[in-house]
Amino acid sequence: MKAKFIGKAKLTKQGQLTLPLEARKDLRINNEDELYWYLIDNHLVVVKDLMSIEDLVKKLSKKKR
Repeated sequence: MKAKFIGKAKLTKQGQLTLPLEARKDLRINNEDELYWYLIDNHLVVVKDLMSIEDLVKKLSKKKR
C-alpha cells in the first residue's frame, strides 16, 4: 500500500476543514467537487468517487497485499 503524508487540517467552529493544496493537486480535486467520507475501522477515509462500502473495503484490502 502506498502512503503519503499531505499535511494537516484544523476543524473550524462551523465543522469545516480545508483540504491541503498538495492533496487537491495530487488528486485533481477542483472547487465545487464533491468528496465522500467513510469510517472504516476507526479511520476516516475520503474518496473522490462514490462507491459502496463493500467495494471500498475490497479496494483497500487489495492495496495492503
